[in-house]
Amino acid sequence: MATATATTTRKSAKSTKQRKHTPALELVIPYQEKIRLMVLEVVREEAGRELSAAARFSNQDFDWEEFNAQFRKDYGATSLKELMRYARIKFGLNSLDEIRERRVQHKQRRRERIANAGGFADLSDEDAGYSLEMEDLEGDDIELE
Repeated sequence: MATATATTTRKSAKSTKQRKHTPALELVIPYQEKIRLMVLEVVREEAGRELSAAARFSNQDFDWEEFNAQFRKDYGATSLKELMRYARIKFGLNSLDEIRERRVQHKQRRRERIANAGGFADLSDEDAGYSLEMEDLEGDDIELE
């Protein structure tokens, strides 16, 4: 008997609390914002790779989690136009197509690292960034001596 009463009470509570309905498409972010977020993440990744490599070269530690948090705090609200300017000036990425290609490369490297780690990679570092390796420089306008 107590169970039926508890169930009835829960059902009553649900019906008295009216949920506000939001149509599905209103929950989806606009395409321009998706593009801005993609550019933000590519610029973040590229900056982190470069700073991480510089830290390694100087025998210093680089904290990806701290970097990510600070980067998103500093640039999270930056306009698409400004992010595109950073991508061009800092990383030589001159178009959305080049940025998309770089994003694909980032995702592929991440998948490879996870696969090479047997699927048990430390995911806190996986989303944080990547180490810079020689194959990362392919296609970049950097002369290696």
